Amino acid sequence: MTRSFYALLVSQTSTNLGFALYTMAVVMHLYNETGSTTLSATVTLISVISRMISGILLPAISDRFKLSNLLIFSQLTQLVLLLGLLLLFLQELNPTILILIFILLAFISFFNGFFSPIKSSIVKTIVNENLRVKANSLIASVDQTFLFGGWTFGGLLLALFGKQTILLITFCLVLLSIVCLLFVKVNNTSNIKSQEGLISRLTTGWKYLFQHKGLRIIIIMDLMEAWVGTIWIGAVTLTFVKEALGKGEVWWGYINGGYYLGTILGGFMVYRLSKLMQGRLTVFMLTGSVIFGLLTFAYGFVTNPYLALLLVLLMGPAYQIRDLAQETMFQNSTDEKTLTKILAAKSSLVQFIFIFSIIGIGALTDLIGVRLVYILSGGLLIFSSIFGFVHLQLQRKGIYLETDKAKAL
Repeated sequence: MTRSFYALLVSQTSTNLGFALYTMAVVMHLYNETGSTTLSATVTLISVISRMISGILLPAISDRFKLSNLLIFSQLTQLVLLLGLLLLFLQELNPTILILIFILLAFISFFNGFFSPIKSSIVKTIVNENLRVKANSLIASVDQTFLFGGWTFGGLLLALFGKQTILLITFCLVLLSIVCLLFVKVNNTSNIKSQEGLISRLTTGWKYLFQHKGLRIIIIMDLMEAWVGTIWIGAVTLTFVKEALGKGEVWWGYINGGYYLGTILGGFMVYRLSKLMQGRLTVFMLTGSVIFGLLTFAYGFVTNPYLALLLVLLMGPAYQIRDLAQETMFQNSTDEKTLTKILAAKSSLVQFIFIFSIIGIGALTDLIGVRLVYILSGGLLIFSSIFGFVHLQLQRKGIYLETDKAKAL
């Protein structure tokens, strides 16, 4: 791996850790000042909507600027916005201040939404094809490890130092991210600026996503999985722990921690298996997908909390194998400029489905019970895997995503 890769690794880790701490600080501030759970939950909704808009608009500018420069610009903008948020936290909360806080939150999430699509495109340019699985797994493992620590100890840090200090820590983490990005040297393979019109730039990723023989199947699988993705948000998992397992908030924390630990172990597992996965990305992605579905299906039936904890621990590696193989397949599908547009379109589509899933899964849980929700979700995940197996493996459409040399429409 090159120095540019490790600089990007530190940049992503510090950005995501900072974003986790900042989210906790904002939620805590709003809850302490208003006592409203609804207002606190609005933070997540604003974040999702802003990221969706970010994914829609990113293609309009992604091929007009060097990707690393665009990333630095988005980080610098967040830095300024964080300072504004810190100043608002020092004011007495009133309707005007509340509106301003939500506006700043929206813009911070909007620019933060640039990071993931651009990061994946940069990884493609700075990492050789035969090392991409290893590179993606290393980024995921380190990232998940720090996120696990952030979400686990963030509450303790808030209690000890207060929300203003946490925002200052976030500011320093974003600043570290920017410094690291200065060491990322990207060799552009497409130096000619696009002459496409605005509409064409906005729709290129969407068209490619649904026209590419392999990507079209993956995105259909993703949409099915996105519909049930909200079964792992806090409210639903807490309901399951209380109603199905008969435990309280402590076990809710164990379940969440177990899943995070599983994703960390999964990332290191993929790192060790990276050579074996090279050229077999489709098989590993489908294997991880079906195991994750089976474990979710089984989770819906359990009543023993220790067995439930074991299942979510095993889900982490399965999900990471699926996710990291898929990310590498996206990177193999096209050049870095088009890749940014594709990943931005994918992010917008998944975020859009996620918004409706939050409402739908919540209503369905109240209607049929949380246990049946997990069972049905597991069934849909298994169906998604079967769908992918038929098209990617049996019909050989996955071959277009295995290596750079297999790009085709």
